[in-house]
Amino acid sequence: MQEPADKTNYYTEPVEIEIYLKKAGTVKTIIKSLYIELIEENPKPAFAKKLFAHFKSMDEPIDIIEAQNYFPEIILPFSNSYYQFETLYEKLSMHFQSAIGGSNDSWRQSLYLTELLMKYEPTIASLETLGDFHTYNLNYIIRKLNVLNQTVPLEDATVAYLIKRERKAKAERNEKPDPEYEKLVELWEYNLKEKIIY
Repeated sequence: MQEPADKTNYYTEPVEIEIYLKKAGTVKTIIKSLYIELIEENPKPAFAKKLFAHFKSMDEPIDIIEAQNYFPEIILPFSNSYYQFETLYEKLSMHFQSAIGGSNDSWRQSLYLTELLMKYEPTIASLETLGDFHTYNLNYIIRKLNVLNQTVPLEDATVAYLIKRERKAKAERNEKPDPEYEKLVELWEYNLKEKIIY
């Protein structure tokens, strides 16, 4: 597929392709880049729109611990839905602050923690009050790492999630599927199945 002129708004997933060289009787492996567009998350709950707008205006990820200082009304919903993971959210907040201060390693740690915490969504808090702030953060961190020329691999489940979001967005925009993109996705999915050990 064609390389985007500006790759900031894309996650790049390497896809291995095996080519059989008939004359040599050998198999050669090449790597192609699958560029997955990062689709903006539009929050549905009324409060979430305010929450997202606040952090967008500061050009920062949504730090749900810090957010409680600005919006005390979310303390109870947060506590009710995330009390089991409060330590992880505090750790994520710490990494966000460190990353904003200039630590590339903290952006990477923020990404891993975001992927981990996404596994426990949706919650009542995210559905009714906070919105899908993890997807907002995922996109934000990937864009930030792109700007910093930092390559960080995502979990397969996260890559599949981004592909699903892009396909849905393209369908809503009535865009014709890109055959080359779809072929690379198909190869990526095939490689994923091959990795699974039964």
